Amino acid sequence: MSSKYDAEVIVAGAGPAGATAARALARSGVRVLLIERDALPRQKPCGGGISTRVLSRFDWLAPALDRIPTNRVSSLYLEGPSGDVFRMQSNGPAVILIRRIEFDYLLVSLAVEAGASIAAPAAIAQARQDADGVTLRLRDGREFRAPMVVAADGVNSVIARRLGINPGWPTARLALDMMEETPVQALRTAEPETLSVFYGYGGAHGYAYIFPKREHVNVGIGYVLPYFKERIGLAPYDLQQQFVGDLRHRGLVDGTSRREHFTPFLIPIGGPLSKTAHGRVLLAGDAGGFVNGFSAEGIYYAMVTGDLAARAILDARTDGAIAPERARRAYVRAWRREIGAELRDSVLIQKYLFPHPGRMDRLVRAANTRPEFSTILVDYASGRLSYRTARRRLLWHFPRLLPRLAWIAIKRRAGSPGHASAQPGQV
Repeated sequence: MSSKYDAEVIVAGAGPAGATAARALARSGVRVLLIERDALPRQKPCGGGISTRVLSRFDWLAPALDRIPTNRVSSLYLEGPSGDVFRMQSNGPAVILIRRIEFDYLLVSLAVEAGASIAAPAAIAQARQDADGVTLRLRDGREFRAPMVVAADGVNSVIARRLGINPGWPTARLALDMMEETPVQALRTAEPETLSVFYGYGGAHGYAYIFPKREHVNVGIGYVLPYFKERIGLAPYDLQQQFVGDLRHRGLVDGTSRREHFTPFLIPIGGPLSKTAHGRVLLAGDAGGFVNGFSAEGIYYAMVTGDLAARAILDARTDGAIAPERARRAYVRAWRREIGAELRDSVLIQKYLFPHPGRMDRLVRAANTRPEFSTILVDYASGRLSYRTARRRLLWHFPRLLPRLAWIAIKRRAGSPGHASAQPGQV
């Protein structure tokens, strides 16, 4: 490699997308540099739930998880806006609950063990690309350059902004998640083996949740951002205290909320960007909008896109040189094939259910009367069913849903902003 490069590939962001990409590249002998804004290990606000299908998608993850505390839950409590409740107990774990400070550092450690180099703290201030490579300038004045970059630097990706790939998220494509991760000595859930979700808390357009960890509990509320700005009169932490108070009154938690453990943060819930690969840069994870628009799950999709970005670069690499156009096209094809339909439908479901509490109530009631619903949900979450198969079976049992989602898709395409597209991810 030419001395003008600091690495063959730079991966920006040491979250699940970036660390997964760095590990895959390093294991294949690529000289990779992983850059992270903060000193490691670092805290990351997040619910911290991953569907167990991650274990079948990444066979190396299960033994690695033994290094950190996890809570694998098979019990689900789903509450509709009117108070109707659906409870589900699966035969095996459906969700893995982790703390991001521990999980992310585990993935970084695996990348370093595979041979990746790391620079942290290293906050990126500027990015530019030319015909030969990409240069990243840090706030402290250092510069790093490589022929290819995987930008996994989060919802506020500096690289995406500086290169004009994402000039800014429209408010309607964001959710505000308000979460605290508090030690169980201060705040405890009454059901430490149950994942609880409360749809329509405080109105429509959102949800609240309790995610029990081994030594902590995550309690939070999420709203589509325009709804929060226009309809919620409380400041984020005041709303959090109210929610915890409600849970305590109902006997669902014991203890008190702690302000020092509370963090509001933004999640992209409008689907992938219209452009997820540009020049010599591939966007992965939140930076590319790879988050489930209904459940707000992002960790699984981050790892998938990080892995696919690494594979695309490896496939485009010949004699130590990477063909950027081949890498771009391979990456977009790969993520659209594996998770494109799933993410598209998640946004449609969000738009169908969130503004209408009655629809969510009907879904909860239907789940109670249709046992096949929970079977499909568990098989999909655990990886026993592909998304396409699960979708086909759900539509078979709920045939009226398809025309309604199709109508939402038509309206969304007609009114989509300029940087969104009916064919997301184009290069």
